[in-house]
Amino acid sequence: MIGRYVSDLEPGDVLEPVRYEVTAFIVREYCHGVEEVGDIFHGGGSEIQYAPPTMAHVDKVRVLQAACPGGAGPVPRIHYLYEATHHRAIRVGQTLSVGGRVVERYTRRGRDFLVISFEVRDALTDDLHTTYRDVSLLNHAAPGDERDQVSDG
Repeated sequence: MIGRYVSDLEPGDVLEPVRYEVTAFIVREYCHGVEEVGDIFHGGGSEIQYAPPTMAHVDKVRVLQAACPGGAGPVPRIHYLYEATHHRAIRVGQTLSVGGRVVERYTRRGRDFLVISFEVRDALTDDLHTTYRDVSLLNHAAPGDERDQVSDG
């Protein structure tokens, strides 16, 4: 555990790798949740079943839950932007290791942003499957909320 909350994270913090096996159940439930119907992700007509590339979001959540068990923090964290590069497909049955590093924290227009880079690797071979850069807004305010009244100055 690094901090109680994601909002406690600072540049340079290393989020220790989390290992897990990609199971057909995990993939199926994720696909139902995001309405992914592709046969390649449901094992239809193929001996090999793959995980959808967007499951990288779930990997991020696993790492953040392990590093910051208190969740986002005293104010909501908004998933703002992400960039992912998929180097290799992930098959059901693989054991993955997912870790991260906080690379930047900055303030723009009175709001705090946190940038974390993640790597998804095969836990047995160390082959790189996905690199993922996540930008989160740490202090979101609803329109009209006093926190929303910020200046560019």
